[in-house]
Amino acid sequence: VIIIGAGASGLMAAAAAASKGARVALLEHKDDIGKKILATGNGRCNFTNTDMSVNKFHGSKALIKNGLSQFNYADTIRFFKELGIPAYDNAGYIYPNSRQAASVVAAFRMELMRLHVDVKTGINITDIKPADDRPGYCIQTDQSSFKSKRLIIACGLTASPKLGSDGSLFRQIEALGHHIQKPLPALCGFSCDGLNFKKITGVRCDATVASVIDGQMTEQNTGELQLADYGISGIPVFQISSLMSRALDKGQMVEVIIDFLPAFSDDKLNGYIKDRIITTTDNRSLNEMLNGLLNNKLLLELIHKSGVSPDKKGRLLTDDDCKSLTRSIKHTAVSVKKPRGAEFAQVCAGGICTKEIDVRTLESKIHPGLYFCGELLDVDGICGGYNLQWAWTSGYLAGKGAANA
Repeated sequence: VIIIGAGASGLMAAAAAASKGARVALLEHKDDIGKKILATGNGRCNFTNTDMSVNKFHGSKALIKNGLSQFNYADTIRFFKELGIPAYDNAGYIYPNSRQAASVVAAFRMELMRLHVDVKTGINITDIKPADDRPGYCIQTDQSSFKSKRLIIACGLTASPKLGSDGSLFRQIEALGHHIQKPLPALCGFSCDGLNFKKITGVRCDATVASVIDGQMTEQNTGELQLADYGISGIPVFQISSLMSRALDKGQMVEVIIDFLPAFSDDKLNGYIKDRIITTTDNRSLNEMLNGLLNNKLLLELIHKSGVSPDKKGRLLTDDDCKSLTRSIKHTAVSVKKPRGAEFAQVCAGGICTKEIDVRTLESKIHPGLYFCGELLDVDGICGGYNLQWAWTSGYLAGKGAANA
């Protein structure tokens, strides 16, 4: 078995295939294995989650359902424990006990050595062709050529290309007769209009964000929102990013409704503003009266957005002014223009057309002995260990399938 790509899914595929008795070579075009793993979870590697279900993923439900039924989070925890990586459970978010992604890469490196997997780095593949004596595959590189009975492609899509997933194998995959649905950035920020983002860049705050596609609310999430000069980012935006990227690619209208004070109901916030009017006895302006409610730069921008002058004296505020301020703070709509590029995305949506793959084994329906795994398949998860779980799940299925074929 030859495996192309030494990211999370490729490493798991190599370990699974070799543990089933196959002779395995792992080819990686970067100078080392596991580059993207090292960047996950801010270097701590949130490698799975105990709250594992199909609705945590986007893309092919058939792939996700079949995959998780065969290799789920409990299997992942058990696998890493056997490699000497005990799990640390942080409210269902599972990390290595060391809290170091480097521990996971090191464990794979030692396991592949134990299983006698031939790991070759710095390999640039120029061509992939079925061998004349099928089943089998010939892989041509800029240095030499390889031949195998079975081939697993785990090269990823185009997210974080500096770490290895750069789309350089798409041409060869398509030459084999497979179709790749357009990769779209997911787990990423978005360029937006609707606020003066240059004035509030750098602000972080707890907020609820809700995506609205062609007038219909689709998803919402609460967490630390990051405001940048281009628009919005942060975990809650990442969690609703996949559907927004897909909708924008289809030309649909996408908005995000932001609640900058999710701890307050509309009535509570309206009452708070009115209470400040009553209790503020001096001649403070509106901006001064609400000091401390939100980051000052953000508060000033939301006051401007409401149409009420920030210099208006608090005691002169009307009921309509209070309602406008509440709407601005609790229901600001921004128009979403485009996702940030793949170089800023943690994963991509899209991938190999699922109807061309056996969803149970991840084997190609076009070429026997050819398998795909990882991000290259049409599956992407939300933040929280789900994309790594898909890498382990799909890598295990592809590796086992190739070894047993």
